[in-house]
Amino acid sequence: MPLRKAKPNGRRASSASWEWIAFYLLGGVLLGAIGGLGLDYLLSTTPLFLILGVFGGFAAGLYGIYKTVF
Repeated sequence: MPLRKAKPNGRRASSASWEWIAFYLLGGVLLGAIGGLGLDYLLSTTPLFLILGVFGGFAAGLYGIYKTVF
C-alpha cells in the first residue's frame, strides 16, 4: 500500500499552499510563453507557438497543482 503525503495543518500551511498554486500557474504560463516566443522567433510564425505555449503552460500548471493536492 503506497504512503500518502502528509496534509499541512494550520493557517500558515494553507497560505503556503496558495503560494505554491500561484507559483505553478504563473511559472507554467511564463515558461510556455517564453518557449513559444523563442520558437516563433526561430520559425517566423508570429503568434502561433506563443499561444500554444501559454495554453500548454497553463495545462502543465494545472497538472502540477493536481499532483500536489491529490
